[in-house]
Amino acid sequence: MFYIDTNMTTTLNKTKTIRELRRILGQTQSEFAALIGASKDTVASWETGRNPVSAALARRIALVTGVDERSLLKPGGELMVRLTHPRRRYTVEEFGRYRKQFWGASGEECVRRQWRPCADTLELVFLAAAKGAGVTGGRLPGVVDSFIQWCRQAREEFQLGPAIEAELATRRGTLELTHSYRQWREMAKDDPGMARKLGFKDNPKRGDGESLSLKMETVPEWMPGTSMRAGRR
Repeated sequence: MFYIDTNMTTTLNKTKTIRELRRILGQTQSEFAALIGASKDTVASWETGRNPVSAALARRIALVTGVDERSLLKPGGELMVRLTHPRRRYTVEEFGRYRKQFWGASGEECVRRQWRPCADTLELVFLAAAKGAGVTGGRLPGVVDSFIQWCRQAREEFQLGPAIEAELATRRGTLELTHSYRQWREMAKDDPGMARKLGFKDNPKRGDGESLSLKMETVPEWMPGTSMRAGRR
């Protein structure tokens, strides 16, 4: 007597679903992995049945491609378009239509379309966390810390470090400081590296009370939770 392993059958049907989606899009495993922000090994593990697609990654694939996430999690089901009524079968044409309407034609346009709704959501979360709990905002510090940790995690998980640093490098600004010579001399003694960076060279002929203004070019540092705009410190 033969027995059918229903768990294995379910997994295999799901791997066929992922492979079918990739086939519709006309992409290699590497291209599909880059599209959804995952590794090629992850995609390969889905298609070989080594690992199942998680609900979290199904949501991400749905957001990226416009496919109904339930189609990805339902064994043997047909791929359908998300958020449509009546439901439509998923095709490469539907993918193109979804990308154009929801994401835009370029990376810059994608950012312009998505950052404002995300900023609105973050504002609502911060306002809710700050309700009715005094000066410190009650739960707000914890929410802010969670957001900062999420930013750091996203940088590492999606290997965004080089791209973030490249973007920060475009935000150069000029920092101008005016101090008395006494203050500059104290800085040169306490923090000689910063004094050199600012270009301070002592002039013994100048009195302690005389002022000196120095300028230096600045590039923002990666510090989630602070402003990283040009010229902000």
